[in-house]
Amino acid sequence: MQWTTCPPAPLAWFSLRELLLGLVHSPALLLPLAAALGLALAWWWQLSRAGTTALALLLPLALSAIYSPPATALLSGWLQSQLPAAPSSAPAAVVVLLGRGPAIAAATTSSAAVQLRRDPSLPTYVSGDARSTAERLVQLGVAPSRIAGDSCARTTWENATRTAAWLRQHHPGVPVLLITDPWQLPRASRAFARQGLKVHPLAAEPPLTAPERNRLALREAAASLLYRLQGRM
Repeated sequence: MQWTTCPPAPLAWFSLRELLLGLVHSPALLLPLAAALGLALAWWWQLSRAGTTALALLLPLALSAIYSPPATALLSGWLQSQLPAAPSSAPAAVVVLLGRGPAIAAATTSSAAVQLRRDPSLPTYVSGDARSTAERLVQLGVAPSRIAGDSCARTTWENATRTAAWLRQHHPGVPVLLITDPWQLPRASRAFARQGLKVHPLAAEPPLTAPERNRLALREAAASLLYRLQGRM
């Protein structure tokens, strides 16, 4: 198994990003802040007592809708609509998995193992995950000599750039079968395509609770908007 590790190198904006995402994912924190914002706006606009009360109640109530199952379905559908079409020619020649934590790794490695059993010649690259994900592929019957990866990539964009660099060195010009969860897959597919790669996307959906699905939908919706602003999609 060919595996690359990197010393931790903190990104300045990571802490701010995680703080903001943590706030969005915590209704118990976000909704009281929304109520406080409503009170501040009411004071600024010099509303009546009834208007102040209404704004302080309605603002968090409206914001709470983002945590509902319909919001999860709406955001998930919007993300799926951004999934690029797979190339009609050239079957995938390298299976690529992205680091997304243990629960999603269990689903992606199982999906990858199915593909690799169909074609024992396919190599595999695991980007931005713990070595244990690659070791699980071995437990599922994949030969260690067919597995490479890194624990260096910390963002989807770094997944794409590091994987593309490895492919240029070891398998230049080959298309990839990109396996990750349905929420990340559209953004990741477009990020990989921006590296000049031919991408065949394959979703692997793990068993998640409704709050976990909502968390991923909110996170990926925000990340997709950010990537569009950065010209990465």
